[in-house]
Amino acid sequence: MPEAIAHPRAHGGSARGAQISARRVRDLLLAAIRAGRITPGSTLNEENLMQTYSASRGAVRSALSQLTSIGILERRTRVGTRLVNAGVRIGVTDFAFGERGGVSIEVLEQRLVPSTPLLRERLQLDDDDVRMVENSFTLKGETIGIRTAYFSQAVTSDPTAIRQPATMSTVMRDFFGKEPGLVYAWIGAELSDARTSRILGIDEGAPLLRRELMYLDVDDTPIQVVFDAFRADRVSFDRGPISFS
Repeated sequence: MPEAIAHPRAHGGSARGAQISARRVRDLLLAAIRAGRITPGSTLNEENLMQTYSASRGAVRSALSQLTSIGILERRTRVGTRLVNAGVRIGVTDFAFGERGGVSIEVLEQRLVPSTPLLRERLQLDDDDVRMVENSFTLKGETIGIRTAYFSQAVTSDPTAIRQPATMSTVMRDFFGKEPGLVYAWIGAELSDARTSRILGIDEGAPLLRRELMYLDVDDTPIQVVFDAFRADRVSFDRGPISFS
């Protein structure tokens, strides 16, 4: 007797291969948006999405509703659903800012602050105080992230004078006067606190992407320690291709 074949639902699948999970449809839609396959202003048709993703109407509608709730899509009666905010992809260790139509940076605060054991260790300093500069990142008039950078008080350059467009590599050269070397990165997530929520214009407790960076120069001397917080509904990190040879 031939072996019995279990129904797809028995292993978490679905009849006729349909993507019944709204989460899966949302993931695929977000990936298509970030890859540029769906462009700002494009209209999303439910019937087409059901066919493209082999999904039920309920899964498609739920996915569209989720993306609408975070401002990526806009749904209007008798008009349909369209993409209004594709967000931005930022490199894990570096990214360009000040580009036309891209991310711009603004200095929120700068001053000397007491050092900590962690900062003294990472920056290889014995100073009681370090210099702190806090910046905001803006995309199309919307604040999407905050950066707090710590470095030696011996660096006296003016952060407001940084010429844009720029990358962190050019900042290392122009602001710190150093040739860029290695960058160590730690990625995580957290919920937004009250102050961060006010700056980013989001609800307290909204999800944030966290990025902690340590920049070294070409001689492996630590230059600055950076803490970033980005809106998870506007930013994704892009590492690029990795070889597993």
